[in-house]
Amino acid sequence: MPHARRSTYPSRTSLLATLLAACLSLPFSAAIAKPATQKWVATWGQSMTSNYVQITGSDGKPALDAYGQPLDQVATVEHVTLRQAVNVSTGGERVRIRLSNYYGRTPLIVSAARIALGASQANDLSAIEPVSDKKLSFDGGKPSITLAPGSEAVSDPVELHVPALSNVVVSLYFAAPTQLADFHPMEQAHTTYAVDGDAMQQPSLAQQAAAKALPHTKDDDHIYLLDAVEVEVPASTRGIVAFGDSITDGALASAPTASWPAVLARVAQQKGEAAAVVNAGISADELTTDQIGSPGAGTSGLKRYLRDVVDRPGVTDVVVLFGANDINRGIDAAGYPNGASAGDLIASMRMLADVAHRHHLRIYAATVTPFAGFPGWYSPQREAVRLQVNQWIRHSGAFDGVVDFADGVAGTYAPPPLVAKQSPLPVGMATVCAGDAGLHPNDRGYAVMGTLAYDALFHAKLQAPQGCH
Repeated sequence: MPHARRSTYPSRTSLLATLLAACLSLPFSAAIAKPATQKWVATWGQSMTSNYVQITGSDGKPALDAYGQPLDQVATVEHVTLRQAVNVSTGGERVRIRLSNYYGRTPLIVSAARIALGASQANDLSAIEPVSDKKLSFDGGKPSITLAPGSEAVSDPVELHVPALSNVVVSLYFAAPTQLADFHPMEQAHTTYAVDGDAMQQPSLAQQAAAKALPHTKDDDHIYLLDAVEVEVPASTRGIVAFGDSITDGALASAPTASWPAVLARVAQQKGEAAAVVNAGISADELTTDQIGSPGAGTSGLKRYLRDVVDRPGVTDVVVLFGANDINRGIDAAGYPNGASAGDLIASMRMLADVAHRHHLRIYAATVTPFAGFPGWYSPQREAVRLQVNQWIRHSGAFDGVVDFADGVAGTYAPPPLVAKQSPLPVGMATVCAGDAGLHPNDRGYAVMGTLAYDALFHAKLQAPQGCH
């Protein structure tokens, strides 16, 4: 009988002994890893879209290059200071900023950057507290940064006491010609100031003439390049991203602090919750389809989900509110912009839930708010899709929770003529909570929505000061 072959693998006993010896030979801190006590989280953030616009010829048609491709252009600055004020959610003692050149086609050169607390002067969000003004650096101490096309950059952290719900002011200086390819189109206040020259350390820019390259006009404020302000917080802090379209973006809100994500952040702070809230809404955005020909409306929610939600540092929760734009003008089964089907929306939302759970995030789905009072949007077919999607959201079990915005803002409204003929009358947004004819909420409606979101995420039963019913 041949001799049995001796195994070349160590026995279980010897393997365990080897591993134990290896652990004992390491420092105690390495053998037993301590859980992280701090993390970075976005205390403010917005989703970037493309700032490129098509050039139109004298005939009203798109201008074309030598190859027959449409020509476009983007705001370009040189020797310009850009100052932008934002409202943070949670506070911290160390802060950094995140800049984006995701849509850029050329390198973005930021010559210098600073951060300060806002001075909270009436009608002047450019005013800073000079004693809080800090110089920002990049890549371990460099005073400037060049972002390649399609990239982001994070500044080095600085020590700065940032109170919760405070204004933070970020100043950027561009010495060389620079294209501002990334921006967030809609703001609810005069948040952005651009002046010619290096005015980085000026206490206010309100009295200076606007830069020739970025002349400010009424109701035309944008946030450029600034994707997030991040703070270092306890690891237990919840990082919440509100993900959606114009209703999340805060269309028709009277101030940046009046959108429903801002209300959620304020209520959470008032109740002593450790939570940061980012508004990742883009007006006119759809979940299922790109807005072809309207780059400012953003790519579809499915495409930007990883970049705008999942990949943000410190995120733990996402609240999704999409559907109205898809139902009104999304791509139908035949490929025409007649409205997305319930099946397409449900499949897309299920994908968001699957991705969130794969990344260990909690996801809350919000029901699609009614739009019967908004002329031109209602049809029996579209309403049937909205009701079917909401039924699935409420009962599918695909999410960690449901925020019933649809029920929260519903109420008495003035129906358009074609809607008035329906019996029974379709559900519409309450007039007292609508900022227009019944598509976008007003401050009262947003307060109801923010309170509902807080109740869903924190298992509470708060009531907004004024309801919609």
